Amino acid sequence: MEKKLKQDEEIQKIEKITGYQLPNKFKIIGLVLFVISFISIASISFYLEKMKYNDFLVRLAETGMILGLLIISISKEKIEDELIAKIRMQSYNYAVIGTVLIYLIMPFINLAVVASFSSMPKMDGSKDVAVLGVLLTIQIFTFRKLKRAYNEK
Repeated sequence: MEKKLKQDEEIQKIEKITGYQLPNKFKIIGLVLFVISFISIASISFYLEKMKYNDFLVRLAETGMILGLLIISISKEKIEDELIAKIRMQSYNYAVIGTVLIYLIMPFINLAVVASFSSMPKMDGSKDVAVLGVLLTIQIFTFRKLKRAYNEK
């Protein structure tokens, strides 16, 4: 009995974290943040190219852009039901798999393009492999933990 209670608590903790969503009105906030950040990147690159803190400002705008997309992504729909939850999970699944595949293929595409214009092509590897490693590791551990908790239920 105590083991079942502990498993239920564990499942509730994970569902509380993974099931968290912002209210629907945050989609507008995310969209505004994304658009402002996108315009800022273009403006900074064009008008403030030689400014001392150009790199910092571009990085700040890129962070705002990603944060805006994240806010849109985790905001609820006006009507949130099981179908929407399933569609959301499938879209996250496709997004992660697609990102990993594109990220792994891009260095080879880049090499092919560079090789066609250069006599000494150099293969540049992906710079943020650690991010993909962390993402996939968290997914695997979370999946295993949830699977174990639900199977013991």
